Amino acid sequence: MRRALVCRVSLLALSGLWIANGPAHAVTPLNTYLGPGLPLNDYFPDGIPGQADEPGVTVLTRSRPEYDPLGIRVGSFMIRPTEDEEIGYNSNVVGGLVNPKASSELTSSAGVTVNSDWSRNNIGLSAGVTNDTYFDLPRFNQTGYNASIGGGLNLGRDTLNGSISYLNAYENPYDIGAFGQGTQTQLSAPLNFTDTDFRVSYDTSFGRITITPNVDYQLFRFASGDFLTYNDGIITNNNISGGGLNQRLRDRNVLQGGFIARYEFSHGRDILVVINGNYDHYSNNPPANIGAVDNTGATALAGIDYEVNGVITVRALVGYQQRFFNGNQYGNQGAPIGEANVTWNPTGLTTLRLAYSRTIEDATTDSVTGYTYDRFSGIVDHELYRNILLQGNVHVEKANYQGSNASQTNYGGGGGVTYLMNRNVQLSLSYDFTEQDSTGLGGGSFGRHEVFLHAKFGI
Repeated sequence: MRRALVCRVSLLALSGLWIANGPAHAVTPLNTYLGPGLPLNDYFPDGIPGQADEPGVTVLTRSRPEYDPLGIRVGSFMIRPTEDEEIGYNSNVVGGLVNPKASSELTSSAGVTVNSDWSRNNIGLSAGVTNDTYFDLPRFNQTGYNASIGGGLNLGRDTLNGSISYLNAYENPYDIGAFGQGTQTQLSAPLNFTDTDFRVSYDTSFGRITITPNVDYQLFRFASGDFLTYNDGIITNNNISGGGLNQRLRDRNVLQGGFIARYEFSHGRDILVVINGNYDHYSNNPPANIGAVDNTGATALAGIDYEVNGVITVRALVGYQQRFFNGNQYGNQGAPIGEANVTWNPTGLTTLRLAYSRTIEDATTDSVTGYTYDRFSGIVDHELYRNILLQGNVHVEKANYQGSNASQTNYGGGGGVTYLMNRNVQLSLSYDFTEQDSTGLGGGSFGRHEVFLHAKFGI
């Protein structure tokens, strides 16, 4: 996930503030893009920017104009290029099926965003590339890239928004996912996939009520993958004739659509209702005896965005998600889902964020149809000085797979310090650890420690 987040597209200008949040180690990159409904950032606006004494402003959203890159103005457009270098040590690159293999790492990233500065309408584009080099395990080297363009058209009280984006990224052996049941199977090298995403939404307001219908269409395509299987003490390489196992059975087109309704009953206090439906179509007609099955689904959520007293903000959505699979090979899948987030600013210099979510996710293999995914995180940010920021974090994740007793549990934490040197240079040092326990499926159980030194450059 940490690598996927580097690649994730955005239509917003890159922030000058860069915090060592630490990697969300166990989350497969696909969890960032699949599934209707969550996370909360899809429905709630980001933290309020401003000064320390304004309600809703956190350590991370606080304005620090003296440390923000100025960007390059060309007419009515702002261009913001960035370049990142990250070097460090990973105690276990391969996951838990085989003996841990450590490696030093170098990650180099470059990106650019271009945003209009018009008074009404807006348009923006972004592009980036990231290269990961594992000096002791070169088969894990990978290069991902992304591009996106989108904008909004002001239509009086309404706004039409749209975007097109393309992502080229990788799944890794330590991601949450199942690679076979009965025997333990996992990736032995990164698996390449692409995501082409088309999104349209329409905001319309009626006094205190805002309704946003939206449509999202995604095309997922997978390359072949190299796998190892452990059975009765024997490890087998499933890389057939050097070509890997064909993962094109996982190719699918995902259509989602629905609406978000928001009612502001007082300043800083809203009620939300979310209705969403989806249809997943596997384009290469996979056999009926594997988990890659066409399905339709529906999600209904309701919740609040409630500012308690300017110091505490509560955001929560609860509801139910149901999936119906074609044919009789697999039973339908349904579960209560939701997410809650509490932000507390005990002082102007400290922010505590607690978050819990429960969703249904597509599995990262063609052998199971999906899993319920619970996750909890706690993050503390502290402004030691204006340009020195500290952070500590903990996380727990659990995946329970449909139709079996298979499960994975992750827990871990870490911390970091960021030094805002000037407008153009930011430095950060971070440490994170993860422990994963797996039962009845691939990936095994393992621990991992990571230490990284980051440097970010902006203009």
